[in-house]
Amino acid sequence: MKLLSSTTATLTLLHQLALVICEGAGLQLHTILTHGFTAANYCQLSFFLAYTPYALSYVRAVTWLSRQCSGRQIPWQTAPFIGRLQGMRWNQLRRSSEGLPFFTNEPKSSGLNLYRLWRSFPRMKRTVIVIVLLTLTCIFTFYIASPFIQMADEASMDMLKTISDIDNSPPITAKRKSVQNKTSVPTFSGPTNERQRAVVEAFKHAWKGYHKFAWGHDQLKPVSGGYSDWFNTGLTIVDALDTAIIMGLKEEAEQATEWIRDSLSFEKDNYVNLFETTIRTLGGLLSAYHLTGDRMFVTKAEDLGERLMAAFTNSKSPVPLSDVNLKTRKAKPPPWSAESSLSEVTTLQLEFRDLSRVTGKTVYEEMAFKVSKHIHDIGCDDHDGLCDMYLNSNTGKFRPGTTITFGARADSYYEYLFKQWLQTGKTIDWLLSDYKTAMASMQSKLLRYSEPNKLGFVGELLSGNVYSPKTDHLVCFLAGTLALGSSHGLPEEHMKIAKDIGKGCQAMYNNPTGLGPEIIYFNMLPGQQEDVSIKPLDAHSLLRPEAIEAWFYLYRLTGDKMYQDWGWKAFEAIEKYARVKNGYSSVKSVKRIPVSYRDLMESFFLAETLKYLYLLFADDQKDLFPLDKWVFNTEAHPLPIYDH
Repeated sequence: MKLLSSTTATLTLLHQLALVICEGAGLQLHTILTHGFTAANYCQLSFFLAYTPYALSYVRAVTWLSRQCSGRQIPWQTAPFIGRLQGMRWNQLRRSSEGLPFFTNEPKSSGLNLYRLWRSFPRMKRTVIVIVLLTLTCIFTFYIASPFIQMADEASMDMLKTISDIDNSPPITAKRKSVQNKTSVPTFSGPTNERQRAVVEAFKHAWKGYHKFAWGHDQLKPVSGGYSDWFNTGLTIVDALDTAIIMGLKEEAEQATEWIRDSLSFEKDNYVNLFETTIRTLGGLLSAYHLTGDRMFVTKAEDLGERLMAAFTNSKSPVPLSDVNLKTRKAKPPPWSAESSLSEVTTLQLEFRDLSRVTGKTVYEEMAFKVSKHIHDIGCDDHDGLCDMYLNSNTGKFRPGTTITFGARADSYYEYLFKQWLQTGKTIDWLLSDYKTAMASMQSKLLRYSEPNKLGFVGELLSGNVYSPKTDHLVCFLAGTLALGSSHGLPEEHMKIAKDIGKGCQAMYNNPTGLGPEIIYFNMLPGQQEDVSIKPLDAHSLLRPEAIEAWFYLYRLTGDKMYQDWGWKAFEAIEKYARVKNGYSSVKSVKRIPVSYRDLMESFFLAETLKYLYLLFADDQKDLFPLDKWVFNTEAHPLPIYDH
């Protein structure tokens, strides 16, 4: 009885081992079909191959046992099996009881006819049959025993974590989830009218100067023929690539793609700004992938995303730190404060969510979305949904009493509330609720109309609830976001406000050069002749895109060609006063002619300003990036809308 009990336990153990091997094979089939081969797959497959002979031995042992079950004595049923475990061969012992001291009588030579038939097959044929049966068992186990496969999948992810740690990657663990876009790779045929062709020519002129004098550097100095480095990551190349693709500029797009593939490295021992790197570089890489289908861009984006995770993991709160060293993967706040600005920590979510969707690693989306959830949880009740400008990264709390604005350091928080709701298929209700609350408070607390022409604008609340009619050029984004919201079921009043703000932004360009200044002040006192004024220190123009962005949305959604005409007038001013021999330069004052140059071409001039001009002048408005399938990040990089 003891021998029988021991044998039964051994057979049970071998049976479980075979099940594990079968489940491992099923897991490999599932994982490889879903994600392709990874290092963990090789480890698991090696385990499977190493233990397959034992599973085959188990099958042969069970086959022999079936032969002996026809009235034979129990002890002899286990003899060949034990002999195999001890390294003996039964065919050397079957004619004699010698060497079998534990057993009293030898089994008879007769057995089941099925066994004789089995033994009549050549060894190779029997082996093939066993392998086929084992494979069928594996497939059956894979589809029936789902709980075991789930456990094996979790074990495989632990193995991925271990390999990641060995490679000195960040301590990140993530479950992979394959997510399909609702969009396919689009095609672009190039400009279809004279205005679009003029914008394309402007891009080519800017690209030519950058390629000649600043290739591989962050930004061009078009007046002096030099370059400026900010992050040392070829910022203009990555930021402008999707514009070249959309314009149908194959040569320029191929130049950028080749440089990114062969030369772009994030092994840079310097600190970069989390916000700017995310919206420009990460957003640019992801957009390039969605417009081309080239997985190389995903590989680069994932490398960058893993490095930027340090801003989240090194923080003491859900609020990320502002600066990251891409090589050492250390993060720190800015030198002057432990605080991060509202817009910088809440304008990361579109990009990191998309990175998770294209890689299958949920950690990027989860870490970035924790920030949005944190802001939602602590609330902005002091101003009814309008938030202070700064958060402490140590405590995660707002610094009270700061300026309430839709301009610098706060603007894109509101933009991404709505666009996150869109990107996730309108499935996260509190994002929309927070956005609607903020828009209602904006309307009651910040929206005003100038004198004498009643131009709509959004001012600021200073400390102590003192109203200021100051408006950054950045605030013009709000007209586009409000218009976009009205097309997705939000109140029609949002479209009216969008039109009012869009008209107020056009008034910014009513100056000697026709360029948009950085900041203006609207007049609220009756009896004045001018609606706007520009202070000398605010008169510089960086050739920003926000007004043109607003007019693009307004034209797309209303069909009113007035917005195209406003955009064309702004473009003509750029051509007349900002174009220089080697590109386009920001200017020191929009009020002075002849202009003085700042000698810098911002990467967003190619990534946003020229892109939105090109889209504004398009004939095929409904087919070029439908607004129910694509969402533009705050740097004008188009990303797909998902259904969850």
